[in-house]
Amino acid sequence: MIEKTLIKITILVLIFSLFLEISYKNILNYLIFLGIVYLSAAFYLLYKMSVKVDLNDDFLYIRNFFRSRQIKYKNIDEIFTNSGFLQRRFGLMSIYIITRSGNYLIKDIPDSERIFKEIEEKIRESRPQE
Repeated sequence: MIEKTLIKITILVLIFSLFLEISYKNILNYLIFLGIVYLSAAFYLLYKMSVKVDLNDDFLYIRNFFRSRQIKYKNIDEIFTNSGFLQRRFGLMSIYIITRSGNYLIKDIPDSERIFKEIEEKIRESRPQE
């Protein structure tokens, strides 16, 4: 997860840097720019690493620094995954959860495939047999 985010940020910095006129006179400004970009990236990475998913018998809990969500399995209408090129490269995926009350996205969590399968199983268990 950390590597994927750092690669994306570095690619964006390289592309942006192509359009800058970097010389000996303004190299300090460029280094300050890099410091701000990577410091912001560090805060973003801390936020991404704070996302925790806990599976209970009746609820799915999604927690991070700022909020905590509790979703009943029986209220989940649809759940699916998606993964981009870098996510596949690093063995990650995004889990999308759709309910009547809102949509939730869990991005780049470790062991996301196992968590996805467990959520699917809990959803099946929470629904009455037809």
